[in-house]
Amino acid sequence: MRPLRSIPAALLIAILALAFGATSAGAAPGAYRIIIVQANCEPPTEIQGQLKALPDVAAVDIFDACVGTPTLAELTPYDLVMSINEEGYFDPVAYGNVLADYVDAGGFVFQYAYDSEDSLLPEGRFNDQGYPPFIPGDNPNDLVSLGEFNASSPLMQGISTLTTGWNTDAELAPGATLVAKWSDGRNAIAYKGRVASVTAFVGNEAAGEWSGDYARLTINWIRWVGPHILSVSNPTGGGTVTSSAGGINCGAVCSATLPNGTPVSLSATANRGFAFAGYSGACAGTACALTLDGDKAVTANFIPFAPAKKVVRNRKKGTAMLTVKVGGPGQLTLTGKKTKRQSKTAKAAGKVKLLVKAKGKAAKALATNGKAKVKFTVTYTPTGGAPASFVKSVMLRLAE
Repeated sequence: MRPLRSIPAALLIAILALAFGATSAGAAPGAYRIIIVQANCEPPTEIQGQLKALPDVAAVDIFDACVGTPTLAELTPYDLVMSINEEGYFDPVAYGNVLADYVDAGGFVFQYAYDSEDSLLPEGRFNDQGYPPFIPGDNPNDLVSLGEFNASSPLMQGISTLTTGWNTDAELAPGATLVAKWSDGRNAIAYKGRVASVTAFVGNEAAGEWSGDYARLTINWIRWVGPHILSVSNPTGGGTVTSSAGGINCGAVCSATLPNGTPVSLSATANRGFAFAGYSGACAGTACALTLDGDKAVTANFIPFAPAKKVVRNRKKGTAMLTVKVGGPGQLTLTGKKTKRQSKTAKAAGKVKLLVKAKGKAAKALATNGKAKVKFTVTYTPTGGAPASFVKSVMLRLAE
C-alpha cells in the first residue's frame, strides 16, 4: 500500500466509466445504471455512495474483479462501466477482452488509469488494439489539483475542483483528445472513441487523498455520450410532427430516446384549419434537421387559418367579400383562373378580408347572365412558416 498524504478537503465524488450500448437494456436518460468493476480488494464504497446520491443515477453496483471476470452479458444492462484498480484484476487479459467486446457492442467506458507502472490495467484486446486514451506510465503520486482544461468540453461543465494524491504519469495515445491537465502539467483527463480516462485513483484505500467534482464529471460524460431524449411540443394540436428516427408521431408520441450522435429530421403537417408557423427551440424555421448530441426540445407552432362560414355578396358590383381568420402575421393571396388575384398582409392574429372579383369568361357570364360561379385558392404563409391553402367556390350574383 502506498503511504497516504493528508489533504484538508471534503471527500467527494468520483470518476467514471460509462456504458450504453445499442443492444443494452440500460436505463433512459436521467435514470442511469452504473457498474463499478473494481480490482482494489476493498470495495470503493465512498465513490459508490457519492454516485448514488446524484439525481441522474438510478443504481450503482460493484463487481469484484479481484476474484473473477465479468461477462459481456453482465455488463450489457448498465449505462456506464466504471473501471478502477489498484491491486490488479483477477484475469487482466480476459477482462480486457470483455471490455473491448462491450465497446464494440456500442458501450461506453470510463477508466481510472492508475497503477500502470505495475501493469495492472486491463490487457487483452482493450489494450492491444488501442482503446484507452492514455499510454501507461509510472506513478509519481504527487499531490495535484485540476490545472489547465478545456472549459468548452461537455465533460468539464460545472467542474471546478479535482484533487488527487494517487496518480499516474501517462502519455496521450494516438487519436485521443486531451481535455484536462493536473496542476503540475501532467495529463489528467482524455477520451478516445467510446472510452474516457482519468489518471487518478479514488478508491477507499486513498481516503483523504482525493476530492472534488468527480461525480459531476461522471454525469457529464454519460449525458454527453449516452442516450439522449428528443422531445416535441405541439401546443395547439393543429398538426402532426413525425421524425426520421425514433418513431415520433406527435400528436400521439412526442418523444424518443436515441443513441448519442443520432441524426434526426422532423416533418410537420398542418391539419385542416391550421398553418405551420415554423419550429422553435432546438430548431428554427420550417425545416428541422439536428444531431442528438444532448437532450433536445423542439416546439412545432401550428396556428389557425380558416375562412369564415359566410361570404358577404355585393349584388350591385357582382363581387363577394371573404373573411379569413389567421393565427398570426403573414401573407395571404387569393388566386384562381376566374378571379382577380389579390394579396394582403396580416400584421397580427385576427381577421383578414379578401375581395372575390370575377375576371375573363366569368366576368362576361356575370354581365350576361347575372351570375357566375368562381373557384379560387386562398394561400396563407405565416411569417417564418410554411404556406397552407384551401379551395373554395362562390356564386357571384349581379342585381338586375
